[in-house]
Amino acid sequence: MSDEEARAERLRGLVRSHFAVAWKFLRRLGFERDVVDDATQELFLVARRRLDEVTPGRERAFLFGAAIRIATHINRKRVREVPAGHLRAEIDDSEAVPEQRLDDEKARALLYRLLGELDEHHRVVFVMYELEQMTMSQIAEALGIPLGTVASRLRRGRADFHARLERHRARAAERRGT
Repeated sequence: MSDEEARAERLRGLVRSHFAVAWKFLRRLGFERDVVDDATQELFLVARRRLDEVTPGRERAFLFGAAIRIATHINRKRVREVPAGHLRAEIDDSEAVPEQRLDDEKARALLYRLLGELDEHHRVVFVMYELEQMTMSQIAEALGIPLGTVASRLRRGRADFHARLERHRARAAERRGT
């Protein structure tokens, strides 16, 4: 197998193994589906160009770091907005009853809205740790920041997220009259 064939096979493996995770990660950062599609495509174009720099076994950290840079670039180019009406299920819920799917859809919409309200630095670390289940060391490596900064941003992101969730719950209880 030639070097070029080996690179092409490695890229195919990278896409097969990490496309869905990368797409979902970018989606959780608060972008609409069409923006996520474009950003994910751009991410794998970057991976193709820099494939020789991707350390085997560290592909996920490389992709998440590059995804953060792409997301930052997108945010600079346009105002980020997540209209709840455009949110669709990310998981296969075809087995769920309609009421359950509606409840799940409402919960996802609330999650994306609350995540979208967080400071970008806090949101990125919060999503990587809580939703992508990365370790703080992996996050520090992917973002190129000290471990203490990761811990601080995670703590602040959690506090902000929980405060926003509690305010939402209080407003909902007030509307119900309880």
